[in-house]
Amino acid sequence: MSKLKKETIKNWIRKNFQILTILFGLLFILLNFLLLRIVPGNHLAYSHIMYIPIVIVGSLLGSYYGMGAGVIASLLVGPLTPYIMSTGQPQFWMDWVFRLLMMVFVGYISGWFSRSYRIAREKISELEYINPDTLLFNINYLNKNKLEIKKVYTISTLLISNCDTICDVVGYAAYYKFLFNIKEIFTKQYPDIMIVQTNIDHLWIIKPTNDFEEEIENYVEFIHQASHVLGQHLFVDFAFGFSQRKHIHQNLISDYFIQSDQAAREAKKNHLTSMIFSDLNTHKAFEYEILSDFSDALKNGQIYLLYQPKLDLKTRKPIGLEALIRWNHPTKKMIMPDQFIPPVENTNMIHEMTEAVFRWTLEFQMKLNKKGIELPISINISTKNLYNKDFYNRMSKILKDYPVKSNLIELEITETILMENPEDSKLILDSFSNEGYRIAIDDFGKGYSSLAYLAQFPITTIKVDRFFTKQILINPTTQHIVKATIDLAKQLGYEVVIEGIEDAETADLMQKLGGQSAQGYLFMRPSKEDDLMTYLNQYRDELKKG
Repeated sequence: MSKLKKETIKNWIRKNFQILTILFGLLFILLNFLLLRIVPGNHLAYSHIMYIPIVIVGSLLGSYYGMGAGVIASLLVGPLTPYIMSTGQPQFWMDWVFRLLMMVFVGYISGWFSRSYRIAREKISELEYINPDTLLFNINYLNKNKLEIKKVYTISTLLISNCDTICDVVGYAAYYKFLFNIKEIFTKQYPDIMIVQTNIDHLWIIKPTNDFEEEIENYVEFIHQASHVLGQHLFVDFAFGFSQRKHIHQNLISDYFIQSDQAAREAKKNHLTSMIFSDLNTHKAFEYEILSDFSDALKNGQIYLLYQPKLDLKTRKPIGLEALIRWNHPTKKMIMPDQFIPPVENTNMIHEMTEAVFRWTLEFQMKLNKKGIELPISINISTKNLYNKDFYNRMSKILKDYPVKSNLIELEITETILMENPEDSKLILDSFSNEGYRIAIDDFGKGYSSLAYLAQFPITTIKVDRFFTKQILINPTTQHIVKATIDLAKQLGYEVVIEGIEDAETADLMQKLGGQSAQGYLFMRPSKEDDLMTYLNQYRDELKKG
């Protein structure tokens, strides 16, 4: 018998299962009745065979069908069957009435137990295949499913980078609702999609491929839609990895996500919203090319600095600057920092870059000083810089070449850098602090450190991460967190800088919460030296050296 024919028969049986079960039960009961009629003498003990179809019908179809089978069986082996076949002597009425009650009860109880068993099985299956918090399928569900042979599927991995921060700020319930929103939005658009949660910050998505490029675009948009949760908009930092796979033979479907996982990690590493696995080699080639050009670019003017002012929230006047690196490549045009800094950090060229930025900053400080302006300028320091034993000595040597006060230079580092090696971090930062350098913690709140723990370091400034800035107007919880952070930072003697201010309403609220200074597009975008000089000339009198 062919496989197709077998499948057709199975489908027909499933479709007519209820009728077939009833017919089986009736046939079994009638055969048993005929057995009792044919065998001479008193053979009512054979009536116990009737319990078999009663239990089967009740178990498969439920209590009411089981009770019906019990009534039919008990009537056939009751008043319709004599006590002694040869004489036709009828049964005592209480005997067959009692048998009727017992058979009806057995039919009911078999159905009840069967229903309870099915409910328990469904619950166990739910726990086995569904995450109880988010109601998303887990990896067990994925591997038990069968894909269509020779069909091409879109395989994607979603990584949510700021999962912990979202949970800390808005709570687990809102985050779980966000994940559930993802499932609802995706399945509404693509009914044949399968979404699996492998970790709290990690989702796998698989669907038959229609338009691969359009799907990538839609996936990213769906995440933005899903981030509207309980009347608020969550800021979600995410990265998608994509690949395509033709399903040839049945094996572990989870193995299909190895490539999409790699692509997602690469996208996250390079601060991209998505990456296709086939683009990884292209991306690596791009990184190799920019690394090959990097050293020359530092020297020929392709790489340069922009400066963004830091303003006093009360007076709205500049009180400092941040140096931001840019690269205008002759063929690749503008290469953004998140494209070239990560690969540079993986090489020793990061020291060459930081030293160049330090020199350019000192040169600009000299220009400001000649204009009679003193403003501290911040430069960003890499992990590799900080943990290089010769870094402090090299920076000190460069400073001696310029008549600039060390307290006009601020070193910006992230919480993550400090926490990687806190003991060494403290020793190095103490050395800079003792020389008069200012020390700022960038992106505070994005990591896991507390201000109380950071108090052991010689910090002068805390820069509140822009994640809180984006949430501040729509989330009262974020307002409480920012207020508490600002109050505690002030008690510890830190200056508090709010990053990412883009509108006046946010600036006013941050000032109301006690924020001292801020940066953002509302005040001024990162600008070249000439444009910045024009801007600072408005405040020449206030910025003159004392």
